[in-house]
Amino acid sequence: MNRQQASQRIEKLRKEIWRLNRAYFIENRTDVSEDVRDSLKQELIALEKEFPNLVTPDSPTQRVGAPLDGRLPKVAHLRPKESLQDAFSEEEILDWFDQMRRALGKESFKPELEAELKIDGLNISLVYEKKDGGIYHYKRAVTRGNGIEGEDVSHTIKTIQAIPLTLRFPKKKDLPSFLEISGEVYMPKASLLKVNRALPEEEKFANPRNAAAGTVRQLDPKVAETRDLRIFCYGTDRETVDALEIRTQAELMKFLDSVDLPTERNWKIVTSLEGIRSLYEEVKKKRDKLPFDIDGLVLKVNDRRLQHDLGSTAKAPRWARAYKFPAEQKTAVIEDIHLQVGRTGAITPVAILTPTLISGSTVTRATLHNEDEIERLDVRIGDTVIVRKAGDVIPEIVEVMENLRPKSAKPYHFPKNCPHCATVLERPEGEAVHRCPNPDCGAQEQQRVEHFVSRYAFNIEGLGSETIEELLKNGLITNPADIFTLAAGDLMELPLFKEKKTENLLRNIDRAKSVPLDRLLFALGIRHVGRETAELLARRIAWPVKTLTVEEQESVSAQASLFGGSERKTVSVRGVAPSDIGKMLSALKPEELDKLTGVGTSHVESILSWIENPDHRKLFEALEDAGVVALQPEGSQTPQIFSGKTFVLTGTLPMLSRDEARAMIKDRGGKVSGSVSKKTDFVLAGGEAGSKLDDAKKLDVKIIDEAEFRKMVEGK
Repeated sequence: MNRQQASQRIEKLRKEIWRLNRAYFIENRTDVSEDVRDSLKQELIALEKEFPNLVTPDSPTQRVGAPLDGRLPKVAHLRPKESLQDAFSEEEILDWFDQMRRALGKESFKPELEAELKIDGLNISLVYEKKDGGIYHYKRAVTRGNGIEGEDVSHTIKTIQAIPLTLRFPKKKDLPSFLEISGEVYMPKASLLKVNRALPEEEKFANPRNAAAGTVRQLDPKVAETRDLRIFCYGTDRETVDALEIRTQAELMKFLDSVDLPTERNWKIVTSLEGIRSLYEEVKKKRDKLPFDIDGLVLKVNDRRLQHDLGSTAKAPRWARAYKFPAEQKTAVIEDIHLQVGRTGAITPVAILTPTLISGSTVTRATLHNEDEIERLDVRIGDTVIVRKAGDVIPEIVEVMENLRPKSAKPYHFPKNCPHCATVLERPEGEAVHRCPNPDCGAQEQQRVEHFVSRYAFNIEGLGSETIEELLKNGLITNPADIFTLAAGDLMELPLFKEKKTENLLRNIDRAKSVPLDRLLFALGIRHVGRETAELLARRIAWPVKTLTVEEQESVSAQASLFGGSERKTVSVRGVAPSDIGKMLSALKPEELDKLTGVGTSHVESILSWIENPDHRKLFEALEDAGVVALQPEGSQTPQIFSGKTFVLTGTLPMLSRDEARAMIKDRGGKVSGSVSKKTDFVLAGGEAGSKLDDAKKLDVKIIDEAEFRKMVEGK
């Protein structure tokens, strides 16, 4: 930026900051967040520092008080870890209440919630093993990781003095051999200041959370010992809680405290939206005075029986929400707009931004979603925009600050051709997204391979974007199946691939050859087939499951692979051969897919269109030739006796939980609804049944109890 450009930018910044300050301090109106005002001021300070002769006495700056690196071993969690769904407004909390009412079938449901401070730290699982005399001994500590497995950080977590190395529980016969305590590791604000004082400028941590995460992953525990890590524990596995007969979330917090596990004791019980609002505002006001960072509240249904009834989605518990403080917002300038090509040809415009620090990380890109969004915001290259990053989601542009728009900014016109292969783009009627129709587009192929190896698909660590690009560019792979035929010689020709990295990747590829069927179906990248649909297909279709043999390498060595000396063994598994998957999908009729509850018309069309492509059918043969097998999905052999039937659950069943009954119905092809209608086939009623039972009687819907339900399940 030259002096003339700086002068123009400084003048615009001064006027906009003054306008925003007047609105906030004089007119009692908040046009933008405090973060945005501060962001503009910091930009002005930087420019005036670079061009000091442009500083004027009336400038706002002159007014005092102016308004898995892979180094740590991976460990599987005892149970998959869930993430909390976020809420950012009272409207979203009210929507959550309505969702729970519908799920429970209780229109008068008034939730009693246990509310905790949401510590902004690093999620850690403490694993204890039951040994002599029933005493639990500290075994390891594991990061959340991908939810299935995390990094073993036992050596650094053990330096936290507050963590007991043994736990003495009440003597119960049915306590599990292992228990997993959930906690949040954090670093106090004062400790961060002390740590940063001892570090060079380029190594200083941006915030306590980053400091805690960096310290936990230190290889030398002596470093962690000097940095004052702390932990708050808040939960444990369901088996342990049930065995201890803990009935509420509040009782669980008291129990954890009683066995000397460190807990954050400022939790409360709230019973209304007004109570949540009051606590939220109270906590927000004292947030900065707390010795540790928080980013909101965690709200949990207090009654654990209701928690069981509400269950979880594929990702998160339905009985809890993270009620977050407003997302941090900053300003940035759009330097360019790039088009990103997805695996299905979808074109996503991405704004390239001047680097800006949001929530402890530097943001340089933000999604613009589609052409309609660009027109709605009237985004132009050169515009100053407000950028928001809520949690871990992709940053997005909230608003354009038109008062700061330079004269050179011109409206952005969406290109007509694919940026990668120059094919004319299409925008199907009724859709907001442009697509590249060329199936051989190199950018699509790159994205398809990246999706194929992603964590919810084949989950092959070490195959990042750059490596995949090199493999495609050098012709080492032409489709995803070629990954399983890679040899050490292929990899060691690539930049940055040394012997150890090659060994690790070969080991990960070998392990991935045995994959659950639903993950393989998701990995195919069929449009509209996400994780839940893939799981549905895996469980509902009568796949030809048989005994298959799989070759496993007992040791993977780059040297051994180069000279043919790796040791292998053969094991038997129950699963589906890839060639049989291709044949089954090819033979499926639209009406058969329509019968699968949850698979809509768009899914059916996508699946049938995808399998018509000869290259896709050949992919299954290539996977089989490479030794890949799809492991038998749980419930896949269950007869679909409830196909096309709708159930409604009400009351408390004698032996089954709602989750168990719901799973039994869904495994057998049935659907579970939250309300009774003329389309309901059965109402499964237990004790203390509510209004749904009355509705069933009025509509003459068949009512069954648990005993009759079990007879249906057993085919009697």
